[in-house]
Amino acid sequence: MAQFDLFAGTDIVQRPARPSEEEIRIRVEGILNALRQATQLPWTDEELRFQRTVVPQMTNWLPSEEADALRTEFLSHLERLSEQE
Repeated sequence: MAQFDLFAGTDIVQRPARPSEEEIRIRVEGILNALRQATQLPWTDEELRFQRTVVPQMTNWLPSEEADALRTEFLSHLERLSEQE
């Protein structure tokens, strides 16, 4: 007895294993824009821990000079906003 194909007749769209460099830039720029405009940290402690982990990891997929610049800006905004609390 043959096993049925659970996905027969459906179009399965496979996503790439990771986002493109352009998608990463858009996401990081969105985060940086929020920080640029902020007068206080825009996140809860849990969200801040998440961002501190995810942003540096995302930038690792970009060219090294660009990644370094984005991480530096991210950390400088966090430092600026932490001092205002």
